[in-house]
Amino acid sequence: MKLTFKLLISITLVTIVIILAMTNVFMESQKKILLQQAHTQAKTMFDMIVVTRQWVAENRDQIQPVPAVATKQLSTYAEKMTDFRFHITSLQLINPENAPDDYEVNALKLFEKGAKEHQEIITLKGDRYYRYMAPLYVNKACMECHDYQGYKIGDLRGGISVTIPMKSLEKAMQVNNRNYQIIGFTAFAGIVLTLTLLLRMMVLKNLDTLTNAAVSYKTGDFSKKLAIKTGDEIQELSEAFEMMRHSILENEDRLKEQLARVTGQYQSVMQELQTTNDELKSINSFKSDILDSLSHELRTPLTKIISYSELLVAQGLDCAPDVKEKSLATIAKSARLLNTLFSEIITLSRLDSNQYPYHFMPLNIGKLTAEIASDHEKEMSDKNIEFSMDIRDGSMITADAESFRHVLMNLISNAVKFSRNDGFIKVRLKSNDEYNIIEVEDSGVGIPADELELVTKRFFRASNVKREFSGTGLGLSIISRIVEGHNGALEIESEQNKGSLFRVLIPKNLVVDDEH
Repeated sequence: MKLTFKLLISITLVTIVIILAMTNVFMESQKKILLQQAHTQAKTMFDMIVVTRQWVAENRDQIQPVPAVATKQLSTYAEKMTDFRFHITSLQLINPENAPDDYEVNALKLFEKGAKEHQEIITLKGDRYYRYMAPLYVNKACMECHDYQGYKIGDLRGGISVTIPMKSLEKAMQVNNRNYQIIGFTAFAGIVLTLTLLLRMMVLKNLDTLTNAAVSYKTGDFSKKLAIKTGDEIQELSEAFEMMRHSILENEDRLKEQLARVTGQYQSVMQELQTTNDELKSINSFKSDILDSLSHELRTPLTKIISYSELLVAQGLDCAPDVKEKSLATIAKSARLLNTLFSEIITLSRLDSNQYPYHFMPLNIGKLTAEIASDHEKEMSDKNIEFSMDIRDGSMITADAESFRHVLMNLISNAVKFSRNDGFIKVRLKSNDEYNIIEVEDSGVGIPADELELVTKRFFRASNVKREFSGTGLGLSIISRIVEGHNGALEIESEQNKGSLFRVLIPKNLVVDDEH
């Protein structure tokens, strides 16, 4: 149900109740006024009769008949001339024609008890009459006629009753009541119409505006502004709506920002999870590769260690010196290979799982290269390899000392291992605006062209060295990951049976750790 209809019904009901109550009050007031008018007429008539009697009593010498007879005659005359009646009576009658009726008897008894007047409304032949009666007391003028009856001045002699018809008064009251009803209906219609129009103009129209705004807000459209200027509670409600709209818009913008931020965080987390998942897959793949490789790479050195150990155990200390020497050399070589293999696997595992801590510090590259070369001096001498180093004294680069030692050691070790007799190994230090460049060049067996991109993969060994040279296939993979950890690059140039050139690029902008 619409608010307009509710208000209209409510206003109508309230107005009807108020007008009915007011009409009832007016009608009751009319009744009182009617009775008061009848009473006034009756008392006035009584007072006139009393005045007339008193005048007759005081002028008996000039006027005949006596007051009682005059009163009786006036009553008879009034019946012919007017529509009201009056009657003189007493409980101590002289003239039986003045005998009281029931109403007058009751009134006279009340007067004997001290009542000053008595009135009531009676109905005769369908018409209503107002009866009024007041007492008559003996005064000095009365004593002349009633002294023989034993009265004294001030005694109750009797009373005069006045009967007035109420027909004309009631007719006037009906006219007034009809006028009141017309006024009431007109007032009712005017009040309802006026209040309805005022409510429509001052309240309901603005409520419709607020309702339309609320409906648009419900659908998510907050573009509609409210600007109701009434200077009352409606304006305050409009301002509250406007504040709510601004608050919702601000919260919506804030939620969008938070959603964008959360979405970004979600994407970042998903990216991290994807990266972690890739790392886990890589680690899992690495473990599988390790197991596959170990099952193959461990077998040969372990088989040699076991075979030659069993041979020494079987022949005892008295075995031939050349057998003993060869057995011990083979066992030692196989043990070193196993140690290198495990060491490289551990190193590569730490690099692949991003658990290797890099600590950058100034590094004397010439001194480090010379130390590593000296470790391979015997092998180079046995192959008559010419080693040269083109690095100025005191040349420094910034790198992680432990891991970069591993890079140079692997590059020089591979150069020594894969070089033919009477070959050469050259180590050079160069630089440009961005990088320090370390080059290791050899005259070894080289790498097939179609395998250059594969040599940095774990456990990969070039096809031209598998049978002739022992190894784990992890060296270049470790070097590649260490260089990446320095944000650098590894470049390889090689030609089969002519040699290889390994170029390591280390950025110059690496920040030295505070601890160093």
